[in-house]
Amino acid sequence: MADSRVERLTGGLRRWIPGYDLTMTSFLEQPAWHTTQIPPVPAQASVTRAAAQKWLDGYVSAWKSYDERAIADLWSEAAVWHYPFQTRASGRLEIVAEWMSERDAFIGESFDAKYYPVVVEGDRVVAHGRTVFYKPGTDRVVTAYDNIWFLRFDDSGRCSEFHEWYAGRPEDEPDRAAPNR
Repeated sequence: MADSRVERLTGGLRRWIPGYDLTMTSFLEQPAWHTTQIPPVPAQASVTRAAAQKWLDGYVSAWKSYDERAIADLWSEAAVWHYPFQTRASGRLEIVAEWMSERDAFIGESFDAKYYPVVVEGDRVVAHGRTVFYKPGTDRVVTAYDNIWFLRFDDSGRCSEFHEWYAGRPEDEPDRAAPNR
């Protein structure tokens, strides 16, 4: 692996994990190996727990409304949104377009979601939450997801880096409940 590639893969982790060990070389030892672009964030950027909660509540509100302006207001111009093993979208416009492309799939869906900041440090936030989807017109749970998010904020309070990990309930996704060996 070229030195520049190692630097790109591990540079972001050094910002997240003080003292990150650069001798780790396997994909399993590099939790952010899928990070292909890390936007610059001013060193003075800082977020409070209240501001983080307001952003998380705004995220849920924007998701439920599919209001393009509300979605755009969450993200910095150069924001990057990561799913496990891939970059989902790069840049505010692409993030908004990605959300809007899914809108029709959610028509008629009913869901609740709540997220809380677990760790707030400087410009970084670790959040935990759940999303529960209901059978349309009922309160019967169809599926639920447990989520962990790592977020970075710019000095205007917009998210510049978003890493999302999620897991569905085992009873909803039995093939994912336990690894096949």
